[in-house]
Amino acid sequence: MKPIDPTSKKDEELPIFSLIQQLKDESLDPRTLPKELRQQCVEVLWAEGYSESPMAQILKRSEKTIKRDLQEIREKNALSPNLALARQIIGEMLSRARIHQGYLVRLVRSKEGTVSEKAQSEFLAWKVQKELVEKMQSLGYLPSRPQEITGDLYHHMTLENEQSFSEIRTMLNEVEGAAKETGTFTDEFKREITLLLARVEKAEIVYEVEKLSKNHTKEEKGKEYQNEEGSF
Repeated sequence: MKPIDPTSKKDEELPIFSLIQQLKDESLDPRTLPKELRQQCVEVLWAEGYSESPMAQILKRSEKTIKRDLQEIREKNALSPNLALARQIIGEMLSRARIHQGYLVRLVRSKEGTVSEKAQSEFLAWKVQKELVEKMQSLGYLPSRPQEITGDLYHHMTLENEQSFSEIRTMLNEVEGAAKETGTFTDEFKREITLLLARVEKAEIVYEVEKLSKNHTKEEKGKEYQNEEGSF
């Protein structure tokens, strides 16, 4: 295999696994790696279960340097609470669960496999569905814990932002859709959604009234200030 030139723009686009393989084969001097490439290697090796000492040996660096690399990697990968990101991850989890369940169901319906293997696949398919529903419930996306949904909604309502009311309605629609998809949209849950929507509407009216009152107060104070200046 031709050695990688770390300074080459073309070689920078090569898979990081090829680079690590050459480091392990000692066909590439790790001391020629720029910091960015070295940290990419550290991140991959860490994911493969390597501790600081073996990584330091492979990369010909001190353990202190490897620990510093790991700290910088953690800081770079750190996430802040983000509603949009949470929805994306939950959506991906739901999609993957359906894929896995579909695969298991196809195994059950196939002509191959023993009765025992098909029974095991049937059980696992049911388990995937059961654990998915439980996870969606624990995250507040399904109705077993409506009080948490309510709390989350009113957390958003405390934000003095007109956009938040639209976001809350969107959240309720998503929760309702998830419940319908999983067959847990009961009459009780429907009533809960209806009550929450009514409370959102009421909160929105209160918000508009308070905003109107604040604007009126500002106008009155402005007029008083002008009158005071005119009296001098």
